[in-house]
Amino acid sequence: MFLLLACAASCVKPEVQPRFTPGPVFDGPRARGGHAIFMREEDPDFLDPALSYGNYTAPLIETVFRTLLDYEDRPGPEGNRLIPELAESLPDVREGGTLYAFKVRRDARFSAPLGRHVTATDFKYSIERLFKVGSPGCNFYRSIVGAAAVLAGKDSVIGGVIARDDSLYFRLERPDPTFLSMLTMSFTSPVPREVAERHPNDFSQHTVATGPYRIVEFTPRRRVLLVRNPDYWGTPAWLDTFELKLGISSVNAVAQIRRGRADGGFFEVPPGEFVRLKSDAYWTKQVPVADAINTMFLFMNTRVKPFDDVRVRQAVNWALDRQALIKVYSGKATPAHEFLPPSIPGFAPGTRYHGPDVDRARALLREAGYPNGFDTRLYGWTTEPGPRLLTLVQQQLAQVGIRAQLDLGEAAGYTSMAQKVSNRIPFGIYGWYADYLDASNFFDTLLNGERIQPIHNNNLSVFDDRETNALIARAMSTADDSTRIGMWRRIDERVMELAPVAPMFHLQESRFYSPRLGGWYRHVTRLFKIETLYMKPPGAPNATPDSVTAERVP
Repeated sequence: MFLLLACAASCVKPEVQPRFTPGPVFDGPRARGGHAIFMREEDPDFLDPALSYGNYTAPLIETVFRTLLDYEDRPGPEGNRLIPELAESLPDVREGGTLYAFKVRRDARFSAPLGRHVTATDFKYSIERLFKVGSPGCNFYRSIVGAAAVLAGKDSVIGGVIARDDSLYFRLERPDPTFLSMLTMSFTSPVPREVAERHPNDFSQHTVATGPYRIVEFTPRRRVLLVRNPDYWGTPAWLDTFELKLGISSVNAVAQIRRGRADGGFFEVPPGEFVRLKSDAYWTKQVPVADAINTMFLFMNTRVKPFDDVRVRQAVNWALDRQALIKVYSGKATPAHEFLPPSIPGFAPGTRYHGPDVDRARALLREAGYPNGFDTRLYGWTTEPGPRLLTLVQQQLAQVGIRAQLDLGEAAGYTSMAQKVSNRIPFGIYGWYADYLDASNFFDTLLNGERIQPIHNNNLSVFDDRETNALIARAMSTADDSTRIGMWRRIDERVMELAPVAPMFHLQESRFYSPRLGGWYRHVTRLFKIETLYMKPPGAPNATPDSVTAERVP
C-alpha cells in the first residue's frame, strides 16, 4: 500500500511503504494469523441465527453458526454446489423425495463454554425454536410434516423432524426440489437448548459457535469481535481475529481503508468514491463489482388505501424513471421491468412499465379516484445511498401527483417495523438478495399470501392473491426444471400486472478491500466468507503505479 505525506502549499515526495500484490490473490503465500478490521454504519439486525435475516449481518452469522449443508467455497457458478458441513455427507433421499436422512458429524462441536458434541436433537430443537420466536425463516420449512400445525398454534412439536442419536430425518408432506437449499440457511443452525433457554431475550450476547469463528464481544454501536474457534471441526480460519467496527459511515470507511486503518466493510462504495477508485490503475483492483442477484423495489401495502387499488400501484410503476435511479449507484445496475433477477432460472425481460410515462400514471390515478394525486409516507433506511435514492423517487412520484413524505430510520429497525403487519406501513423500499438460486426465493418468500405472518413478515405488500398463491404452490412442487421455469415466468407476468411491488433495478454490488487483505470474492449466494480472508505478507512483488494517492496515517 502507498502512503503519501500530507500536502500543504506543495506536495512532497511520496513515502514508500511495504507493497502488496493487488487483488484477492488466492494462490499467494499465506500464514494463519492477523487481525482484520471491517466497518459498518449500523448494528447487526440480530446475532441469533433464528432471527437474523439482514444481508449485511449474514457473513457474521454464517461464519459463526454452521448448518448441515453448505456451498462450495469457489467463485462463480461452481460456488452453487452443495457440500456437507455439519452432516457427514449429503442425505440419503427416500420415499419418493419425501424423506431426507442425515448423519451428524461425530467431530461437530459447540464452542466454549460448552465444548460438547452437536447432536441430532440440537437440530430438532433449533428448528422448533424458529416457530416459538416467530422467526422470519418459519415458512421455509412449512413443508415438513407437522410444521403447519405448529404455525397454526395447534402444536409445539414438529413430528416430521426426527432425531435419533446422531441420525436426523426430515419427513416432508410432498417433494420439494428446493428443500436442500433451505437447509443451508442459517435458520437451521443448531443452538444448544441449555443456553438458548437460559437467555431467551439476549441470546445475541451469549452465542455458542459451531463454525470457524466465535463471538467474544458484541457492544452495540461499537463493535463485534470474532476470534478463531479452536473447537471447529473443519479447516481453521486464516485470521486470528475479525473485528467489525460499527457506526462508521461509508465515506469515512473508504478513507480509513485507503489510510491502512481498516481492511474492508459491509457497505456499498459511495458513488463519488467509486468513480475515483475505479479510475486509478492500482485501487481499481481493490474494488470488485459483482452480480448481487438482487431486486431493489418499492412495496405497496395492498391492505392500506390508496394502495389497495391496483391502478394506484400501476401508476407508481409508470412514474418511475428507472434509468435515472441507477445513477445513484454509479450505473451499477440494470433497470427492472420484472421482479426476478436475470441470474435466476425463470427470468425473462419484462414488457411492462418501460417508462416513465407521466400521462399514463396520471390517468390511472384519475380512474382510481385521485385526480389531484394523494399524500403518503415513503419509508426507508438511512444507510447510504438509500436517502439519495428515495429523494429521487420522491421527485419522480411528485411529477404524477403523488406527494410522498420521506420517513427514514436505521435499516434493522426499519425492517422490523415494516415486517410487523399490525403497523400497516403503506409504502417503502426493500431489497432482496438470493438465499439460493431458485425463483421461489423471490416469489414464495416475498409475494405468497400463504406466508404472511404477524411479525418478521417478508411479504411487506401483504399481497394475498389466490391465483398467484396457487401458481407458486404448483411451481414449487414441480420437479421438471423446464416446466418450472415456464411457470415462474407466468407468475412474474402476473405480479407485474397486479403490481404489489414496483421493481426499480437489479444491482451490481461494489466492495472495497485493503491491498493487504487476500481471499475475498463475492460468493454466488453469500456476500463473502470471512473464514477465507487472510493477511498478505508485506513486500510481495508488485508493479504499483506512482500515481496512486492516499493520505498519510498521522
